[in-house]
Amino acid sequence: MISDLVTQDDQRLDDYIWSKYGDYLESFGGKEYRQKVLDYIAKEDSPRSVTYQLGIMKEVGFNTTEILHKNLCFAAFGGIK
Repeated sequence: MISDLVTQDDQRLDDYIWSKYGDYLESFGGKEYRQKVLDYIAKEDSPRSVTYQLGIMKEVGFNTTEILHKNLCFAAFGGIK
């Protein structure tokens, strides 16, 4: 099981999702907090799309994969070998 930040395969949707997440961050802690979190993600993380990650899982031998939950730029997914 994996729970992680994710991107979207379609750039238009990805831009929209990250904008919404940024709006949430700003409503929670202001513009500086929004920028701080997004800068940290850009520096320390490398989110990929769920479809990309499920494809990699299939390549390495997982014969069953499943998306458990997806909300904005977060997802929970997993597989069975």
